[in-house]
Amino acid sequence: MSVVSQENYIPPTAFYFRVQFNGSPEMDSSFQEVSGLKLKPSNIQRSEGGENSFVHELPAPHTYSNLILKRCLILNSNFDKWCKNAIENFEFDPKNIRLSLLGANGSVLASWNIEKAYPVSWELSSINSTSNKLAIETLELKYRLFRKEQ
Repeated sequence: MSVVSQENYIPPTAFYFRVQFNGSPEMDSSFQEVSGLKLKPSNIQRSEGGENSFVHELPAPHTYSNLILKRCLILNSNFDKWCKNAIENFEFDPKNIRLSLLGANGSVLASWNIEKAYPVSWELSSINSTSNKLAIETLELKYRLFRKEQ
C-alpha cells in the first residue's frame, strides 16, 4: 500500500462499504448500516500487601463490542436462515466476516477481518400504520476478535 501525502489526502466516506461472509458466497450481505467494531483494552487492579497509597494496573485481555448489522427485512434468505438456526434452534455456525470500506472506484481503502461471528440478537423496527418506512431488521453478532487488514 502506498503512502498518501497529506496535501492530496481526501478523507474516505463511510457510506460505500462491503460485507463478505468468508467461505459462504451464497450468504446475502447487503446492509444499510454496520457498527460495533470496538476494541476496549482492559486492566486488572492488584493491591500490594501493606501498600495503601496506590494500586497496580495490569493489562488484561481486550473486550469487543457486538457487531450490529442493519438492513431491510429480507425473507427466506440464507443469512436469515443462519440467524434463525442460531437464535431459535441453538445451532451455531460461526462465520468469519470481512468488512471493507471502499473508494469511489470500488477499490478497498481499509478492511477488517472479524473472526468467529455468530448471531445473538434479532430485532425488527417498529411497525406503524401512519408511516411508509421500510421494515428494518437489526442483527447483533458476537465475535471473537477483529483485525484491521489495511
